[in-house]
This record gives sequence, structure tokens and C-alpha cells, in this order.
Amino acid sequence: MRILQVCNKPPYPPRDGGSLAMFSLASALTDLGHKITVLTMFTDKHRLTLEQHKAYTRIMEVHTIYVNAAVRLKGLLLNLLFSGKPYTASRFHSYLFERELVKLLKSAKYDLIQLEGLYLTQYITAIRQYSDALITFRAHNVEYEIWERIAAAEKKYYRKIYFNVVAKRLKRFEQGTMNSYDLLVPITERDNEHFRKMGNIKPSHVCPAGVDLKNPEFGKSTDVQRLEKFDQFSLFYLGSLDWIPNQEGLLWFIRMVFPKLRHKYSDVKLHIAGRNASQWLIRQLDSPGVVYHGEIDDPDEFSRAHSVMIAPCFSGSGMRLKIIEAMSLGKPVITTSIGAEGLAVTHDEDIMIADDPLPFFDCIERLMKYPELCQKIGKSAYQLVYERYNNRDIAISLAEFYNQQLK
Repeated sequence: MRILQVCNKPPYPPRDGGSLAMFSLASALTDLGHKITVLTMFTDKHRLTLEQHKAYTRIMEVHTIYVNAAVRLKGLLLNLLFSGKPYTASRFHSYLFERELVKLLKSAKYDLIQLEGLYLTQYITAIRQYSDALITFRAHNVEYEIWERIAAAEKKYYRKIYFNVVAKRLKRFEQGTMNSYDLLVPITERDNEHFRKMGNIKPSHVCPAGVDLKNPEFGKSTDVQRLEKFDQFSLFYLGSLDWIPNQEGLLWFIRMVFPKLRHKYSDVKLHIAGRNASQWLIRQLDSPGVVYHGEIDDPDEFSRAHSVMIAPCFSGSGMRLKIIEAMSLGKPVITTSIGAEGLAVTHDEDIMIADDPLPFFDCIERLMKYPELCQKIGKSAYQLVYERYNNRDIAISLAEFYNQQLK
């Protein structure tokens, strides 16, 4: 098959959950012999250096267009007052990007055009005009649900009002896209059911984000043995630090759980890594026992250096790929019910789940006291990823679905 993958941020380098989900699937499809062409935006927030672009083009054909998607107060206010369209969507509508898309559609014939996320559905009309390829909407999450949850958790009145406006507009926008595509590829079964209730009648196939397990030694003995010792127990957090759900969950942990943990275990540390942290957030992270690393070059190396991943999440949607990555390294993960949403996980078997400060503290303490529990959960976590979230198997299943639809 020949597939055009359309993205609103560079899938490469795969450093955050969204880019990982896009790059890992395209890479796995390429390994299966399918021809992938990538058309991606890059922005001031998500840049692509010349060296990164060269490395990316050695893997697959890539076309990039700069889009000024920065959040600007004037644009936000004008949108709020004079438009019914969500500002988050309007920032990713670009004439130059559409022109490059049309250029590609005129120059080559594609079997499928895979739109990575809701905001790319704005280009369906142009695609229909210049291509008869099947259009796939790969839904990474239910967008309006993220903002509904953010609004529900927000304490400041004016921010709550605005977030509710965004959620309502996104819901209308999301409902307006229903069935404008040919195929729906949600990232979790839960999201698939959500879209069905919203009115989707197009063929759908659940395609979770996965990790590369081609190396038979990946995530095995070294990491599990490390968990048995625990001579220097440490917690770690890894995620994009400019995303509101990540900020919200991380600050909740630092304020509600970590002080009690430090009071009882004064040597325990929390290591935090992630990109695009604002100065405001960095100041919030300045707390006893918290070590902020900023953006790191090798997330796997960072994860291997520490004991247990924490992933508190109280908003968001879809699935948290960083959790899957940590599990693939044999790391125990403690998250919340929303953090575990969409994942085929079981509390106390391959993950630990807690929604309140005291149960979250208890999960950490149990892992500190009982290394054999860490070993058990780490091994079960790796086994689950091997069985359910192997990139190659995910790509094979999606390719079979695509071929059936093309027939």
C-alpha cells in the first residue's frame, strides 16, 4: 500500500506521546513493506532541525511546512468573541499547508490518506477534490473530553469558564467531522465506543500506540534484576511538561503525596524529565527531593536509571504511551484511573492504580518495602506489552484492515 500520513507536528524525533504514536506506527508499516509518505507541520513549539530532518528522510519520504500555530492573546480573544470554531483547531488551518497537500495529491496516487488527529480533518474537503484515496481519521483521543475534564478540575473561575467554552466548541467540531472520513482508527476501544455513540457509522479498527519489541532482550533481565535490589529507591516522571493534564497531575503529586513520603523516607527522590516546561512550572517543581532534568536525549536511559514511574493523570483522553514505554522496560508504574484508561491493565498485577493521596502513598510504600512485588509487577508489565502493544503486531493488524477496506 501507498499511504500519505498527514500530521500537525513532526513525528520525528519521537519524544512525546503523540509523536511516538505517529512515528512508531509509520515505521512499523514501512518495515512491513508499505510505502509511507509524511506531510507534517512544524511550529515554533515543535521544531525540526536540519539534522533531524536529514535523519527522518533516511527512514521515509518526508515533506515539512512551517505553520505559525502559536497561542496569541489577540487571536484567542478574537476567536472567542467572533467565531464558533475552537481556537485549538483554527491554529492548525494553514493555506500554505493545504497548498503543499494538494501538490502531493496531484503528483502521486495514494491508496490511503491517514489524518493523525482531529485538527487534520479540516483538510478533508481539499483531499476529496484532488484524490480518490480512502481517508482515515486516526483519532488519538476524544478531544472535547480532555477539555471537559480540565474545566472540571480548574479552580479559577475565569479559566473554568473559558475551558468549558473550548470543550463545547470542540464537541460541536468533533461531531461535525463524524463520517466525513472513510475509515475511523481510534487508539482505544473506549474511544471507539465513544465515537459510535457520537454517530460514527464508518468502518473502524482500534489501533493502540505501541513500542518496538523487535529486540528479543528488550526489557528483560537487566531491568527486572535492578528492581530486586532497590538499594537506592527513586521515583521518576516522564512527559511533555507543556500539556495541562501533565502539569495538573504532576503538581498534585508534588503537593499532595510527595511531602508525606519525604517526611517518612527522607532520602527518597523524584526525578522529573520532559520538554517545554515554562519558568512558572520550573518554579513549582523547586521542592525538597525533586530533581528536575529538563529535556533529555535518551528517555529509555533515564527510565532505566530509576525505580518506579509515577503517572498521575486527572484529565486527558486516549492512552498514555509513556506508561506503555515504562512497562516495556520492566518498570512498575503507579497511575490514576484516568491514566490507566484505555489500557488493558489490572491493578496490582501489571500496574498500580490510585486516585487519592493516601492510596497513592500506600502504593509507593508497598513497592519500597517489598522488592518482590516490584519484580512481579515489572515482569507482568513487560509481558502485557509484549502480548498487546507490540508495534509489529499492531501494524500487521491495521494493514489487514486497510487491505480489506481497499478491496
